[in-house]
Amino acid sequence: MSAYIIGITSAGGLPVFSRKKGNCEALSFSKLGSLNGVHMFGKPLNIELLNTFTDDYTVAWREFNESLVIIGISSGCSVDVLNRLLKVVYDAVVLIVGIDEAKAARNVERLKRELRVCYPVLDRLLDSLDCGDSSNKHSSDIVGYVETILSPENHLIQIVLDSFSECVDSMFSCILVNGKVAAATESWWSLHPHEIRLLLFLAVSENKNISKDIPVFLPYKSPTVAFRFIACSLSPDVQVCCLCGSSPSLMEIEQAATQCFKNSTDILKAASQCIPRNFPQSVTVDGGILGLLLINIKLKKYMMSKSPQQTTSRKTLSSSHRLDILRTFFYQAVMNTLIPNTRMWQENNIYEDQKTDKLALDEQNDGIETYWCSEYHKCHAVKINNNILCVLYNSATPTQAMRLITKNTLNLLIGDKQVCW
Repeated sequence: MSAYIIGITSAGGLPVFSRKKGNCEALSFSKLGSLNGVHMFGKPLNIELLNTFTDDYTVAWREFNESLVIIGISSGCSVDVLNRLLKVVYDAVVLIVGIDEAKAARNVERLKRELRVCYPVLDRLLDSLDCGDSSNKHSSDIVGYVETILSPENHLIQIVLDSFSECVDSMFSCILVNGKVAAATESWWSLHPHEIRLLLFLAVSENKNISKDIPVFLPYKSPTVAFRFIACSLSPDVQVCCLCGSSPSLMEIEQAATQCFKNSTDILKAASQCIPRNFPQSVTVDGGILGLLLINIKLKKYMMSKSPQQTTSRKTLSSSHRLDILRTFFYQAVMNTLIPNTRMWQENNIYEDQKTDKLALDEQNDGIETYWCSEYHKCHAVKINNNILCVLYNSATPTQAMRLITKNTLNLLIGDKQVCW
């Protein structure tokens, strides 16, 4: 399985960046030219090429501000998800160079050099695609959403984080545990989900143990005026991040982080131990549950767990395969049925799971649900207010019992105020 994203200037057809995922060859210059040429061919006739399909691949084109064409190619991925990815890729370009430079693209060689810093971010974005890649280390990545953990220490971390934010005079700050948000200020959550996700990828790119001070343009909040994005390591697995102006200096921010969190070592360590379950050990779930995906559709944040059981008595699906199934279920069923204003394409281009025996949508007074049943596993999702819980069950779980189990599990997860969901 493989995927590509390519950026090409609209005017001259010059390649700006090209990233790939999987064991595949890099695209040759002639192939890049052909992909761009077929898109340009219809312009004089006011025809816009949006996407096409082959036996193995989906190809999508999106032009931004008549300056940059971004092409996405992926196997095993819906065109809807691929188009969402192309938008986030363009936001990553704006994050580094600003909207003015992204629109003008005056000096292509300089633009290419400046964008190298976001190559690790683009690679992580490719991991968000549902390509069925079992070797993917980031199977929990979801396009356009921010990953969190539900640690019982989150409320304590939040108190210390608020104190740190006052010390550095920043309204936008958060604590990352293994790259997942444990606690964040209210203003941090007011940022666009794409901005948050890109900043988190920037924080964990390359060496997490080294402090980062990177100028960034927020694509939605401040595309023309740069902020400073600061990421400081508190421990091997924990980082504190913030957005600020020209002051304070990086050294002053590091000193403030050390001072504020010096008595919180045990709390941060305990929060790290929440992974890979990603929710409190005190929460006991039904024995038939193999994986969980909890989503807040208002804040565009989620928690995904590949190890919901405290003990595993028999061999089941591999942990990465569980995440792949949950993500596929979310992309192909939940995202286009349970989340308002997300259906963008024909249904026959969305539901393409050959192993799915049944897909049902059932609307009740207290929520909306959808489910899949196959020979090896079952998936069920329920939406109540702004929360959606997707559950992966083993095949032995009675279909008629899934509704009750899912709703009870959702109440258990969001009912604990200490996790700061």
